Amino acid sequence: MNKSQARLEAINPLLAKLVDGNNLSAIETEKLTETIYLYDKEGYHLATFVGAVHAKGETAEELLGLCLSRGKLGAKLKPKIPSSHITDVSGSGGGRLKTFNVSTTVSFVIVAAGYTVLKQAFYGSLSPTGSADIFATFGIDISTLNPKKVEKALEKVGICPLYLEFISPRLKNKGLLGRKIYVQQGVRVRTPFHVVTNAFVPVKMDARIYGMYSPRYLNVLAELFIKLGYKRTLTFYAEIGMPEISNVGKTIIVEQNGKKLKKYTVSPEDLGVKEAREVDIKTGGKEQNIKDFVNILRGKEWGPKADLVAVNAGAALYALGDVRALKDGTMKALEILKSGEPYRVFERLVNKIGTPSILSKF
Repeated sequence: MNKSQARLEAINPLLAKLVDGNNLSAIETEKLTETIYLYDKEGYHLATFVGAVHAKGETAEELLGLCLSRGKLGAKLKPKIPSSHITDVSGSGGGRLKTFNVSTTVSFVIVAAGYTVLKQAFYGSLSPTGSADIFATFGIDISTLNPKKVEKALEKVGICPLYLEFISPRLKNKGLLGRKIYVQQGVRVRTPFHVVTNAFVPVKMDARIYGMYSPRYLNVLAELFIKLGYKRTLTFYAEIGMPEISNVGKTIIVEQNGKKLKKYTVSPEDLGVKEAREVDIKTGGKEQNIKDFVNILRGKEWGPKADLVAVNAGAALYALGDVRALKDGTMKALEILKSGEPYRVFERLVNKIGTPSILSKF
């Protein structure tokens, strides 16, 4: 028996524990997933873990273990940016209602407001376009970045996309397995990675927002953020089936301040925008998603889709302590969108790490 086989055999008791419906501790989950990431070349142990833990229901401790293993194996980033001024707005994805790339668009509004965004990105598996697909359209290939390029883009432009597995040699196998199963083989199921992958970031940040595709995870994620040391977070689920704050119907929010949690519901009126319809914000496919992204950043798209970006950008500004209320954040985000500055930020990013000539096609 070689080293890989021995390591994988050693985690069978932990897999059996999960399959029997029992919870793991953070340390047990860290050990299990670290072994899988390093030694599971075929994906059988990964598939067993994913199916068992997701069917049982992930706990905050198990999700913490996933974060710990990625942090241990992942590349370390040390941009010269205060933790109070850097954030991420990525969520779980995987909602029932498919929209354009809201969080990607929101990112550039936050940078235009004076903050830095480490935008976690991956290719679409449950939607027509993932964040990485949007960036790739403009020559920004997340698979070719490295820690130094990411740090420089964050410091010089204020934003950079990141998929940790692509810049981390010890996570390479995990990235290959994920792409093989969920992209190349077309497996279209939600996994623990949809729940938590974007919750972990390899830099220190104090505040963030996080959209979930199901209300069952709102408190679990808020508890995870406490364990990860965040000062303030908003975790939310829109009742129409979106991992964003919605301008259609009501959105459930769990707000974390220190170790305190507060749960409440907001409507579009509470946020300062008109009630929209599902048809007004749903995806029109890949090409339309790219057009919506560009036009909103330029300040040329007004109506429900721009409002959807504004309420989510406003929530991020609120979490960062930039405004005192969610509605105030929405109003500020709308003004930023009118200025066209988010698109100028995007141009600077493309000029830095993408293909500038592509911009003229849009």
